[in-house]
Amino acid sequence: MFSPETEARFRRIEDDLAVTAELQRHAEMRSKDDSEHLHAVQDAMARWMDRMADKQDEYEAKLNALIAVQMELSRIMDRFLRARTNGGEN
Repeated sequence: MFSPETEARFRRIEDDLAVTAELQRHAEMRSKDDSEHLHAVQDAMARWMDRMADKQDEYEAKLNALIAVQMELSRIMDRFLRARTNGGEN
């Protein structure tokens, strides 16, 4: 039907299209893998941030308890020293 040169060009085009289709398939698979990896990283980061928030809450609770103890100790020491220096009178 077509000249041999035209037939050869069509075969090259078909081969090129097959290669392009295969490259596109690989790119799509890679893109899907990259997307899944990105979602996994985001999930891990969200879990890490939740743990950090929990640790921050624990830290603040411990710090507040320590401050309360320090203030109570300061009041006790103040009363003790006043009692020693002026016989307990304010």
